[in-house]
Amino acid sequence: RNGGEYYTPRPLIRTIVKAVNPKIGETIYDPACGSGGFLCEAFNYMKKHATGVSDMDVLQAKTFYGKEKKGLAYIIGIMNMILHGVESPNISKANTLTKNIRDIEEKDRYGVILANPPFGGKEKEQIQQNFPVRANATELLFLQHMMKSLRIGGRCGVVVPEGVLFQTGKAFADVKKELLEEFNLHTIVSLPAGVFLPYSGVKTNVLFFERTHATREIYYYEVNPPYKLTKNKPISYEHFADFLSSAKERKTDENAWIIRVE
Repeated sequence: RNGGEYYTPRPLIRTIVKAVNPKIGETIYDPACGSGGFLCEAFNYMKKHATGVSDMDVLQAKTFYGKEKKGLAYIIGIMNMILHGVESPNISKANTLTKNIRDIEEKDRYGVILANPPFGGKEKEQIQQNFPVRANATELLFLQHMMKSLRIGGRCGVVVPEGVLFQTGKAFADVKKELLEEFNLHTIVSLPAGVFLPYSGVKTNVLFFERTHATREIYYYEVNPPYKLTKNKPISYEHFADFLSSAKERKTDENAWIIRVE
């Protein structure tokens, strides 16, 4: 009932997992895994491609990693993964933001990051010191953590509040500049208001980026369900079907457009 802060609608998780397309042999990381939705969905998606015992062993033991700060969500996350078939989940109970990201080396990085980290929170000065761009907005700290935790060639799909795109304060500008110059931010999806009802009415976007080369152009896609989303009329997987087919070919129409980085 009051677990909204750990909840991401399943259709949205499935869409992000499908768009990022994790492969067996890649490591999957969620730095704020809550009840484990992204990791469970990624496991369901990847096990369809498993061909034999060795693939399943890799999925069981060496693929999924998560961190969760709150005790109850951490326990639920482990239980959720076990019930989905991951017998020994690599989830640790920790505050991700206490790690100084300057200490993250290539061996600590992951091939795929899938997350909906907490936003709207405020972090203390001593936590902010762990980040090159100091900010008390948790979404900016998590974004920096994820950028730093992505291995070369790695891919990330992350939900962020709309403010990350439009705020022009120095911290927001600095993080976005790094994202555009050091990563390929190839796709941004605007989610309709009400995706997280009844827990939150905040307007959000999904950023898809890779650690390959600087951003050259961004494909923007606006998800427009045929009705206003409410608690009783939630988002469904069908609402994302057009995005999944359009994004592959980067098709443009009234809901989708491309803007060059210049």
